[in-house]
Amino acid sequence: MPTDIGSRLIRLEKQLAAAIRAPKLANASIENATIEVYDETGSLRALVGQQPDGTSGVTAVNGPPPPTPAPARLTPALGAIAVGWDGIFPAVQAAPLDFARVEVHASPTTVFEPGPSTLRGSLESPQGGTLTIPTDTPLYVRLVARNSSGTASAPSRVAGPVAPAPVDQSVLGSVLSDATSQRFTDTMRDASTWHAANTGPGASWTIRAPVADAPQGPDVLEASGTVQLCSTTQIAIDPDTLYRISVRVRAISQAPEGPAEVYVGLMGYAADGTTLVNCTGEPTPFNQHYAAADGKTLPAADGWKVYTGYVQGRAATGTAAPRGSFPDPRTPAVLHGDVRFARPMLWLNYGRSTASVMQIDTMTVEAVRTGAVGAGNLTTGAVTTPAIANGAVTVDKLRVGATGNLCPDPSFETGHVARLITQLQIPWASVETGGNRSLNALRIDTAAGGASRVWSYDPFPMNPGEQFWLATDIKYSPDWAGTSMAIALAWQSGDGKTISRSSIPAPTMPGGEWRRLSGSVRAPANTVRAALQLEVTGGTAGAVWFDNVECRAVLSSATTGERAELSPDGVRLFDQDGEQVVSLVTGEPNYLTLSSQGRAVASISEEGRAGFQSLAVAEDLTWRGDSLSTHLDRLPRGIQAINTQLTANVTSAMGTEMGWVELACTIDTTRMYRIVVDTYLDPSLDGGEVVLFLRDGGTSEPTLQSRQLHSHITPIRGEGWHRAHLELTCPGTYLGAGTHRLLSSFLCRWAPAGQTVRLFGSDGYPSVMYVEDIGPALPSTGGLNPAGANQPLPKPPPTRYTKTYAAAWSGSYANRSSYNSYYGNQLVQGYYSSANGTQAALVGFPAALANDLAGAKIESVQLYLYFEHWYATSGGRAVIKAHGHGSRPSSFSSDGSSMSVSWGRNEGKWIDISSIFDETRWRGIALDPANTSSTYYGRARGVGQGNPPLLKVTYTK
Repeated sequence: MPTDIGSRLIRLEKQLAAAIRAPKLANASIENATIEVYDETGSLRALVGQQPDGTSGVTAVNGPPPPTPAPARLTPALGAIAVGWDGIFPAVQAAPLDFARVEVHASPTTVFEPGPSTLRGSLESPQGGTLTIPTDTPLYVRLVARNSSGTASAPSRVAGPVAPAPVDQSVLGSVLSDATSQRFTDTMRDASTWHAANTGPGASWTIRAPVADAPQGPDVLEASGTVQLCSTTQIAIDPDTLYRISVRVRAISQAPEGPAEVYVGLMGYAADGTTLVNCTGEPTPFNQHYAAADGKTLPAADGWKVYTGYVQGRAATGTAAPRGSFPDPRTPAVLHGDVRFARPMLWLNYGRSTASVMQIDTMTVEAVRTGAVGAGNLTTGAVTTPAIANGAVTVDKLRVGATGNLCPDPSFETGHVARLITQLQIPWASVETGGNRSLNALRIDTAAGGASRVWSYDPFPMNPGEQFWLATDIKYSPDWAGTSMAIALAWQSGDGKTISRSSIPAPTMPGGEWRRLSGSVRAPANTVRAALQLEVTGGTAGAVWFDNVECRAVLSSATTGERAELSPDGVRLFDQDGEQVVSLVTGEPNYLTLSSQGRAVASISEEGRAGFQSLAVAEDLTWRGDSLSTHLDRLPRGIQAINTQLTANVTSAMGTEMGWVELACTIDTTRMYRIVVDTYLDPSLDGGEVVLFLRDGGTSEPTLQSRQLHSHITPIRGEGWHRAHLELTCPGTYLGAGTHRLLSSFLCRWAPAGQTVRLFGSDGYPSVMYVEDIGPALPSTGGLNPAGANQPLPKPPPTRYTKTYAAAWSGSYANRSSYNSYYGNQLVQGYYSSANGTQAALVGFPAALANDLAGAKIESVQLYLYFEHWYATSGGRAVIKAHGHGSRPSSFSSDGSSMSVSWGRNEGKWIDISSIFDETRWRGIALDPANTSSTYYGRARGVGQGNPPLLKVTYTK
């Protein structure tokens, strides 16, 4: 250390500067304490470390109040109101960084202060969101923002009131399947959703808020002077749909010359979506489709007023669409024939100066539900005495349950059909026990003379072209003789006469077995009624039974051309030419068929067999119960590394080892490898031998002292070229996993003095070194056999076997007790209902399994099962155990050890059950969850079905 004072001072100054610049808490810690963070005014803002309640963390306190959120957006919902917030704070550009939530406060009174009693929920995202508040009365809503320290903002402006949408109980059931499918609603919150198509001199428009007496509120669209506005929302027009256009408007001031006019309706657009189309087909915003209000005078004294109009269909080609207001849904307006799209349109203060001012509260355009009579599509006074003339409503105009099963008492269990048989005294028909998965069935006996027997139901109304799906379970006695059996619809005209009949005949089938018969039929022209019939034709002996009869309407978007058809057997889609392009149905050779230009391009059969033009799989592909990667792993992977020398040569003198070729490779201990060195050598003299070595340097550079893996000796016989070949076959465990740098080298020995040997490779005589993957690693199963004339025969060396055994028997057991013959060989596990309780199943394998495994050592046991059904569509869990039954027992029992495996629907796969299988005791497997959770209820295929159980055992013996 310097001794002079000057040097010391300089040194101290440098140390002081370094200490000042260094982090103050670089090696500090807080022990059972808290760091308090204050702002410039001395207010505590955060606590870092141990908190007052004993926990640790960072807590914000005394944060500044967050900005006030924008007012809520309110819309009615069924039995509730929907409160929306768009994430906007009007006073700032973005949400504060300590944002925590926005509280939603609601009250039935317009003046209220947010508090615990008014809190209905919160929105947690600064991006906004929607909260639904159940209510049966109109509500006002205010929003309050809070930051992470709990500080509240000033409340937003009051929004509302908004009442919940009414629920019409009288039509609810019928409307659920035919509700509004399109709805445009604008409560005038956003000026960007409208643009001006025309404005008069000095005219203007804006979004004004708050307007306290606006029914929807608090925002309204206000226009001064003549303004034509068009919404930016474009609606695709369906000519078959009835649209209702509604607006709430008022005039708050009027010009001295009198009240102004208002026009409300739709602005028409052509198929390109941009070309205007008015009532006469001209591309102009004038003379448009003013269905709700066509020049209605609106005095300021009238206050808020609602205008409603209806639109459906298009005018005939080449004709103009009629002008006017159309408030009656029975006589709606039509659009011009070229209109394909439309936008909501308003024309306010028409023909008046800026002294005329109008306000719009709400505008809606909605697709009105059809097929149901309610307040939405029935105007006051629309149904009058002249409208329902005497006899105008007849049986063929009414239909009950048209979307359900039109067959009364389909399973013959209500007594309806049995009573009719008794009342009508029909001797050849009867209801008796023994239905197909139901209690009863209808029996029809044949007549000795071969007369036809037809059981006919009461006719029901319909229209020409309607389709119906017919189905029934059918069975006939083994001694039945006759022409045919069928389910049919007899089509009738208005006078009750039969026009024709469409039937679904039964195919040829064995007697005494239930079969399902189904198909679709279409009503011909002039049909007004149809009668469902069960018929037996030309029967001379025996009896026929019917059960589970169905007659259901096929739902179709159109009768011809491009359409979709939905029936109980599936879905069919047709193109504009009426050609079927998609078929997703049961009961046909292909369950799913995709077609293009009338040619099938893909199909899936009911057995699950599929055909595609090409197939791309992003994740795993399973084949025969194993992942495709598992199958590929059983195959050789080929050459993993190779080196070819065409110009190199190395010469070694006698007794000196020289390196030849180095080759690096990566070794997998689960694989088998072949390492080959194939080269040429050129000795200078005759005699001696050349030794080829294979050495392993591991991950390091190999040397002549590295581990020797193998060697090969080539004798030298005469001068001239010799071919030398070294080959090593070994499992990956011999080398070890990972990278290996292999070295081939050679040595000349026991040769005449002066001998040299040259290793070389050249064009036409390549020298090659390669590492080849030849498949999965195999255990060494052979053994030493020093047989000789005076030696006893050695014990045979062990042999490795892999054998697959098909199941010999299978079955299910109700209540984990007695055999359930109802399911035959199927394997059912778990609980579905009290009828069978918690079920279990057994699978047994042939006696050959026991013989093969006697004295064997098992390497692995794999089980294949195909589960075709689970309670949940996402699949379930199989609980697998083992058993020792040699044949199917009458009652269930199994071992206690188990394993649980997840399975998908219609999935077959192999699983390893080595952990629960003992080769000395077990002869099969059990499915036994012993659990009532629906997760475990499933059905696997058994013996005699497609994809039956299999057991694959790998063992040595």
